[in-house]
Amino acid sequence: MPHLLISGGTRGIGKACVKLFAANGYKVSSLSRTGKSDELIDGVTYYQCDVRDPGEVDLAVNSAIRSFGPVDVLISNAGISVSGLAQDFGFEDYRAVMDTNFGGLFNLSKAVIPHMVSQQKGVILAVSSMWGQTGASCEALYSASKGAVDSYVKALAKELGPSGIRVNAVSPGATNTDMMSTFSDEVKEVISEDTPLGRLGEPSEIAEVLYFLQSEKASFITGQIIGVNGGYLI
Repeated sequence: MPHLLISGGTRGIGKACVKLFAANGYKVSSLSRTGKSDELIDGVTYYQCDVRDPGEVDLAVNSAIRSFGPVDVLISNAGISVSGLAQDFGFEDYRAVMDTNFGGLFNLSKAVIPHMVSQQKGVILAVSSMWGQTGASCEALYSASKGAVDSYVKALAKELGPSGIRVNAVSPGATNTDMMSTFSDEVKEVISEDTPLGRLGEPSEIAEVLYFLQSEKASFITGQIIGVNGGYLI
């Protein structure tokens, strides 16, 4: 039974991934700051872990590996956003966003890479954002953190490819998650109108692409940032 380790697995895109992978027979280890979910799913074990803290990540990953064996697929999904003028962001904002969005990927990858290298196989996936590709006004920190994710994914793919490890990212557009709930209906309507498909994405649609990327159907895909944005970036 393959083993998925995912961060931010209790809400939004992460929760959709947890459901999809568990339904397909994966043993799922879900990391989140609370360690709890409002919906318990068969085949899923929940761990309390702040991905910003390398010590907590090591403890959670090692516990998951002892229970369910080596991690076959890692999905770094946990992320936060802050909105506002660049000049108004403080150092604490910088550390919170970068340490979660990029630092989480760094800490999780560092924890699983040795095990994957020893087995000469594995898949590392990151949930990025279209703003990491193009930048967003009033979301400079968030955009920068996702740009760092994209660059790290490409670099890791080159480094780990000879060890049989594939590394990719999915870059969602505006998606119906808690992060979008902070925006007014008017703003979401404008975003939908600017999207060629005329709507926001759904978490399940992002999860399906992540599932494809870890499968053998994607066995020759690595180092790619796959846009799932309804045509917003063309």
